[in-house]
Amino acid sequence: MASTDWLCFSGVELANSARVYAYSQAGLAPRHASVRDCGCEGLPAVLGDEPYTLPATDDAPWYDPAEPSSTDFAGFLCTDIEDIESAPVSRAVTNRLGDGAVIGRRRLGARTITVTGVLIGRTSCAVDYGHRWLSSVLQGALACGPAACGGDDLEFMACCPTQPLAPGECCPGPCTGPTCAQGVFRTLRDVALTSRVRKVRSITGCGCCPGELREVTFELTAGRPHVLRPAVTVAEAVVWPPETPDDECVQWSTDPGCLDEAGECAAQQPQPCPLDPNCPPPTLPDLPLPANPCLCEPFTRRQLCIAVPQGAAPIWADLVPLVEIYSGSALLRGIRIRFYPNPFGAAFADLDPCAWCSEINISYLPAAAKLTLDSTRRTVLVQCPGRADTPAEDIVSGPQGRPLSWPTLECGIPYLVCVSADSTTIAADATVTLRTVVREV
Repeated sequence: MASTDWLCFSGVELANSARVYAYSQAGLAPRHASVRDCGCEGLPAVLGDEPYTLPATDDAPWYDPAEPSSTDFAGFLCTDIEDIESAPVSRAVTNRLGDGAVIGRRRLGARTITVTGVLIGRTSCAVDYGHRWLSSVLQGALACGPAACGGDDLEFMACCPTQPLAPGECCPGPCTGPTCAQGVFRTLRDVALTSRVRKVRSITGCGCCPGELREVTFELTAGRPHVLRPAVTVAEAVVWPPETPDDECVQWSTDPGCLDEAGECAAQQPQPCPLDPNCPPPTLPDLPLPANPCLCEPFTRRQLCIAVPQGAAPIWADLVPLVEIYSGSALLRGIRIRFYPNPFGAAFADLDPCAWCSEINISYLPAAAKLTLDSTRRTVLVQCPGRADTPAEDIVSGPQGRPLSWPTLECGIPYLVCVSADSTTIAADATVTLRTVVREV
């Protein structure tokens, strides 16, 4: 099961066993309660925190100078997380007319996660304040915005780090923990509260002893089923190679049978065995598909390729890319990203140019703009100086302007990711950054 020592929801730390223990030892636990330090050793150092003292001194997530009870609340001690280990799987099963059945495609469902823990405070008022604070945080960052139906990120630890670290050796802050080198941090996307924070039982002291232990439980649902490991930077701010004389030369063809690149690749595909010419199979009509009318093939392209090495993901998991393209001092047109399986680690010149497994096209990017393709969220955003992030799905498409299919890099083999664009629009300071994220089911 996942570690119960640390939870972070929508950028706010929900649970931290080391913090709760330190505050309890400082007198914020009821006199009748005994809080033991059974959590991960060296957790403050792993999170990049100084040793914990008091909520007001540490600026604890729940501390509010306008709420006196917040100084007496020791925090939420998570004791159990259920059903976070793997995503539910379903397949349609249709019985055959004869024996057996046809098993349909695998589908990963939403994860429903049940969290149980204890609210600890020096007084009952402090525990009541902590209950309301926890309920408020779990509403999420998007509860009031236009994307109120979306969810937030839930970060947790798959296990305790194998070795404790010295302060400053790992991460700069508690909610940037996924950058730690241990690889124990995980993230679920599109997570939302789907049941209220419900009190299970309350333990109070006898007689006039103040304080309370309140056991609570709540349910979270992850809209995206995959658990994500921290992103790994494969290449950062790579510039395009300089122009060569071949980039400026356009070869025209007057052959009426000349095929474009898509036609040439289709012609290379293996043809099926010939059937009875007097009884050809019926030809199904082509279904109309939406296409991007702004996608134009440039006369000349310039390309850069980035290698994703073998072992970037376990063979039982897969990788999804995060691509950032910065246009630099000029606008950028005709951007194309192709993903090539490269099991033998060959150079691009030795690969079959038709052997790409996924293609993404971006028709236009303004000057000084950064486009981010996030396969973990399946979003496309463009950031221009002085402006808010803008959704940009309308300028992105798949092969030949068709709808985009998000790429997945499977089987733990090497890949080549090649980014090309219209040669006449590539600025000297235009760059490409590639990161990969391991997805676990």
